Amino acid sequence: AVAVVAVGFGLMTSWMLGLWVSKPVSQLQRAALNVADGDLHARVDLLRSDDFGLLIERFNAMVDGLQHREKLQETFGRHVGREAALQIMNQDEGLAGREQNITVMFVDVRNFTSQSSSLSPSQVVAALNMFFQDAVEVIESHGGMVNKFLGDGFMAIFGVGSATKGHANRAVLAGLELVDSVSHCEIRMRDAGWNDLKIGVGINTGLAVVGCIGSPKRQEYTAIGDTVNVAARVESLTKTLGQEILITRTTREELPSDIEVLELPSQTVKGKDRQIEVFGVNSPNQHPIQANV
Repeated sequence: AVAVVAVGFGLMTSWMLGLWVSKPVSQLQRAALNVADGDLHARVDLLRSDDFGLLIERFNAMVDGLQHREKLQETFGRHVGREAALQIMNQDEGLAGREQNITVMFVDVRNFTSQSSSLSPSQVVAALNMFFQDAVEVIESHGGMVNKFLGDGFMAIFGVGSATKGHANRAVLAGLELVDSVSHCEIRMRDAGWNDLKIGVGINTGLAVVGCIGSPKRQEYTAIGDTVNVAARVESLTKTLGQEILITRTTREELPSDIEVLELPSQTVKGKDRQIEVFGVNSPNQHPIQANV
């Protein structure tokens, strides 16, 4: 009888010890698999005063750190753009940028000063955000990234990151879609007090330095070079020449034949000794474009 009781007690003790060890192990394993699948809300809710308690506490702290990092990365991506955030994280520390062939687009909202003078600052911001929301989606759908907002406009870059081929053509297609989307956005902006929404788009292709530029304490992911300067100057010509989209010769040479262009007189722009060749752009579904010179 004593032997039976001893054996029974031993079996019961072994079973309880096994349960004591296996339960936190199985919960840690299940939570780890959930985290691996992307569930950053997984937690192990066991209070232990032994070594398993310390392990569980460290595991939950690790998941909290991953959740905070994910939120930080998401917030960072909203401010600099998803593609730019990936480029920054993949860039070697201390790298000032590299020279590459890209296409730069500048977009400007026409008559911003006159429109904003009759609206409150909050109304101006609300109206612009409506346009920027649609514009960012259009740019990113064509493989570009909105690099920076410039008050009543923005600068976008095509040809960096994973989408490096055909960037000139994709930039022009994005510009055409932007112009087409203005009519839809104009209805919503009119309700916000903004009347007669018009934009100007300038596009240029060429070499530029792309990367993190600035001081060691404060840097910005952007593109710098004459290509960027010319794109900004071309955009400023859209109102003078009566065109919604203007491109340069270097961009024109990269386009397929189904995109209709109108050769315009060469223009003198600030900072350039020579005149630059510019072209108006029209999609095949639109009416033929005419120059206003």
